[in-house]
Amino acid sequence: MLYVSALFVSCLVTLFLGRYAWIRRDIPAAKSVAAMMMGISWWTLCYAVQLMRGAFPDVIPQPDTLPLFWFRLMFIGVGVLPASFLTFVLQYTGVMDRIRPRLVLLLSIIPTLVVVVALTDGPYHDWFLAGFTAAPGQTFAGGAVFWLHALYSYLVTLIAYGYLIRFIIRSRVYRTQAVILLFGGLASSVANLLTITGALPDSLQGLDISPFGFLITAIVMLLNVRSHGFLDVMPIARSLVFEHMADGVLVTDGQGRLVDRNPAAGDFFEIGDRRLVRGERIADLMPELFASGETVSEVEFNSRCFSIQKNTFHGARGKVRGVVFSFRDVTDLKHTEDNLREQLARNEELSRALKEESIRDPLTWLYNRRWLDEILEQEIPRALRDHNSLSFCLIDLDHFKQVNDNWGHDVGDRILVALARLLKEGSRKHDVAARFGGEEFVLVLPGLDATRGREVIERLLKAFSELDFGVGGPGNLTFSAGLAVVPDHASDRENLFKMADRALYQAKEAGRNRVVVQGAAQ
Repeated sequence: MLYVSALFVSCLVTLFLGRYAWIRRDIPAAKSVAAMMMGISWWTLCYAVQLMRGAFPDVIPQPDTLPLFWFRLMFIGVGVLPASFLTFVLQYTGVMDRIRPRLVLLLSIIPTLVVVVALTDGPYHDWFLAGFTAAPGQTFAGGAVFWLHALYSYLVTLIAYGYLIRFIIRSRVYRTQAVILLFGGLASSVANLLTITGALPDSLQGLDISPFGFLITAIVMLLNVRSHGFLDVMPIARSLVFEHMADGVLVTDGQGRLVDRNPAAGDFFEIGDRRLVRGERIADLMPELFASGETVSEVEFNSRCFSIQKNTFHGARGKVRGVVFSFRDVTDLKHTEDNLREQLARNEELSRALKEESIRDPLTWLYNRRWLDEILEQEIPRALRDHNSLSFCLIDLDHFKQVNDNWGHDVGDRILVALARLLKEGSRKHDVAARFGGEEFVLVLPGLDATRGREVIERLLKAFSELDFGVGGPGNLTFSAGLAVVPDHASDRENLFKMADRALYQAKEAGRNRVVVQGAAQ
């Protein structure tokens, strides 16, 4: 009964693992683990019931025509194991992350045949048990179909072990987990092999110790679940993410020596015969990675630019255990950004140029009337708010129509440009000179009252009258000017224009070549 109790314990453990795996069936290989654990549970349960049948024949039912009914029935679970184990290993190691239905169907042919033969053995043929009765001390005997199944099972299992061993050799991160899995699988295989070959001691002949091997397998799986997060962290994830990700990854130890890298990192940093060697100091290759503290944004290497994420892992006492660097080649992106930045600068420059053209007079390059209106909308309220004066002067060239009629418009344009240059160069930096239209100009003088404003305009008038336009021109010219002041004469743009225009008219009536301040005695 102790043996039977052990079988039931193994059954419960594998049932637990099967349920655990099924709950996590969205994880690669979890369904295969669930199928494997359910197969083991069914095997151990049926064998335990068969043994209890020997002790309690009246309690455990069995068809009269099919001896060892529960023993035969257990091969439903036995048949599931090889295919599910191979499927699990292929998924676990990343050889086949998605098992095709064709492979599952192919692996199911022999197990299905074996179950059919096992349940029809005896009355119709002797292909499976070959007279085996499970009597105490009787060495196990099997028919042709049983040994066909055994050959199939061990062939499939050996293939799975081969993939698992290769993975152990190549893997570093999941090596411990994989070794534990290999040990657990071998324990059940050895136990089964001892049973079917009759290599057991005489006292155990007639018994199947395979479930004890499965119990070891179950315990090993439990240890993997508890200690290594089995099914929560699968090697397939490393294969799919680490090995195939476009970003380069370098893993170093606490001393900055290379521990691992993915193929993308090799593509980035292995140029020509240059190879990244495990144990190489990455700090010697790229000192900026370790000289920048915890954050590294970008580095340049081999004429390429990389965006970097740096993650440092510390031990229990704060000692650096390792560093993971994730590299993304942003060379093309940087070039695109640089080109875009240059284009934006050109666009801004063009925008400024277009704005300048829109607010400038094309002949004199003084501000036009449109911009003058905007300037006054700002300066008048500022003068009123700060209790300052603002002188506003309208300037009109004297007898300019005669210039155009007698010497032509080219000469007239030259004179307009000369006056514009004089107004711009003869005023302060924050003064505003504008062409109002035709031969009319405007000068805005913030902070100047009527007296000081008049002095500025008279100085400009004297300088202009002294300009000699020489041969092919009118010789000397003059202008008339009307001056109005904020707040003395007006407090808004419209009335300021009116007052200045009225003063200009007075200047012309008084004989031109003069400056008249609105309201001042002539």
